[in-house]
Amino acid sequence: MRDVFIDDWIFGAFISLIMNYLLLWATGRILNKNRAGWRLLAAAFFGSIYYFVLCFRMAIGTVGNYELIIFIGTGILMLVIAFPQRSVKELLRTIGLFALLLVLTSGVTYFLLYPPFFPAAAYYNPWQVVLVNILSLLVVTELGWGLVHQVLLEKECLFALRLSVNGNSREFSALLDTGNTLVDPLTRHPVLVVESQVLQGVVPPEILALSERMAEGGLPDNKALEFSPDWMARIRFISYTSVGRQKGFLLGFRPDEVCLLDKEPKRLPPVVIGLYQFAKLGGEGKYQALLPSTLLNGVY
Repeated sequence: MRDVFIDDWIFGAFISLIMNYLLLWATGRILNKNRAGWRLLAAAFFGSIYYFVLCFRMAIGTVGNYELIIFIGTGILMLVIAFPQRSVKELLRTIGLFALLLVLTSGVTYFLLYPPFFPAAAYYNPWQVVLVNILSLLVVTELGWGLVHQVLLEKECLFALRLSVNGNSREFSALLDTGNTLVDPLTRHPVLVVESQVLQGVVPPEILALSERMAEGGLPDNKALEFSPDWMARIRFISYTSVGRQKGFLLGFRPDEVCLLDKEPKRLPPVVIGLYQFAKLGGEGKYQALLPSTLLNGVY
């Protein structure tokens, strides 16, 4: 017969709740997932219940060799509760990042609490451990953010596209942008924002000149709208608002097609091209367009 301190289990479950929530939040932040607070809290609470039950099972001696499977299964269920998963591939990516953050955070925490140059292990109260865990998570997510973000950006968020109009085509890279909600007011088709300089030689110079004039705040006159009948039918004027600019108009046009260059080219749903005349969309030139997520719904 041995003493059991259930209050220690409850306190440990509470600490587990906090750390689970922070790890789930960091995973969602890096993957740019919808981080609904109630879902994160429900998933974190599920993990804390597992911790409490584990303490109980350890006390009565029912923990077996299969515990690792239960631990992994609990983690996967937490991710399913926390984030809507659209595919197995997306779930595996989420699991991989969550596991990476868990391992890195635990490693940094252990090093900070028990550095190799300490002559003997020191005693820390639970709140000190929580504080160090939080600091470790901040170190992993913020200092390591650049590398993680770059890898995820290049692997999962950049898409090669090919635009065709009047027999001319141009290939470029687009960033998946869930915040791009621009639509053509006439057709309600989504707008693919593309740097205007990328389309030189594909779009007539007078179209690019008009786009530049509108970007500077000028309005087109009759002379500026003297295009061929084909291009007159393609032109669109798109109203938008953005940070630092209360309201403006983006010159757009309707292409013949835009294809996603995967293993086999896949034609995207009807789309309008918005000509972007300001600074480069991708600061380092990694992408030249902003791809609305709604366009991928018709492909995958």
